[in-house]
Amino acid sequence: MSTVLILSASTGNGHNQAANSLKNELEASGYSVHITDPLREEGKMMDTLIEEGYELLAARMPKVYGKMYKISDYNKLINKGVGNFLKITLRRTIFKLIQQYQPDLLISTHPFYVNVVSYLKAKGKTDLPYIAVVTDYMAHRFYVNKYVDAYIVGSNYTKDTLIEKGAVAANIYNYGIPIRKEFSQPRQAPKDDIFTLLIMGGSMGLSYMKKCLKNLLHNKHEFRVFVVCGNNAKLKDELEAKFSGHRKGKEIIVYGFCPNIPELMDQSDVIITKPGGLTATEAINKNIPMLIPFYIPGQEEENAEILVNAGVAIRITDISKLNEVVDRFFREPSLLENMRRNAQKLSAERSPGDIVQLAAKLIYPKKQKKSFQLNA
Repeated sequence: MSTVLILSASTGNGHNQAANSLKNELEASGYSVHITDPLREEGKMMDTLIEEGYELLAARMPKVYGKMYKISDYNKLINKGVGNFLKITLRRTIFKLIQQYQPDLLISTHPFYVNVVSYLKAKGKTDLPYIAVVTDYMAHRFYVNKYVDAYIVGSNYTKDTLIEKGAVAANIYNYGIPIRKEFSQPRQAPKDDIFTLLIMGGSMGLSYMKKCLKNLLHNKHEFRVFVVCGNNAKLKDELEAKFSGHRKGKEIIVYGFCPNIPELMDQSDVIITKPGGLTATEAINKNIPMLIPFYIPGQEEENAEILVNAGVAIRITDISKLNEVVDRFFREPSLLENMRRNAQKLSAERSPGDIVQLAAKLIYPKKQKKSFQLNA
């Protein structure tokens, strides 16, 4: 049995979700898989600096975060400086994890680890094959390194950005951002005739959620709204108190943590959400058009641009214009249908099962070499 070590991080939910999806896919094919978070393994100080620092900047100072993201992407000197800091800080931790788990393959779902793993390979500390999974639709320069054996990306747009930044085209595989298999399954029950909006809002926060719902209540059409708040219990309680039930011809149903998101998507016509890589991929796979009223500058801004250009999303620059777009869906059903077809085209590019074959392809030569050395 081959062993795979996945390096993830808790800066947002997407990296861990992708890691768990990969774990399930690989374990179903007989691999032994371990997921670890080197930032947390390094210690409380590093974990707080990176993870809580990300949450603080993204939530409280998004413009500052966006500028830092772009500068580190386009300024090679700053990119190198951040990479050197990560190498110095994390190289011992990641090397210890490799020694502990003795994997046959390394996978990372966060760009911070690319430079560190590549450094260990360059110094001869490991010769493990290494896959970097890009969890957004535009690849940051942190991902690009000649010691990465394979990249898994979510679209041809992502592939093109990696090539522009120096990655080798032959090493890039457009297999799709890893998501739970439930998002790839056909609709389990027929969709009813009620026009339904799904608001995925735990990460948007109370202010944006309230603005969305207040605007929708003033819409002249009758429809249903599913609101998912995630683990934010305070958000759920407040939205339930203010909006839940039947109001002005709208049925509003508020959920907290909701394990059956695929089923809610199956019953929805449109999703209102931030453009995180995982959520966007799930919506595309379910062929649901997206409305994007808010994003964090940086990778989400880039995701939004790509999704709009691909014809699967509409960017709403002013929340007061939300109803204009919803009205347009009622007035022009063909718009919704065209967006669904565009999503179908994108989802058709996905081939998550090929990830397992790629893992085997990378592991096999190393095992053969090891076997030869033992028998020599």
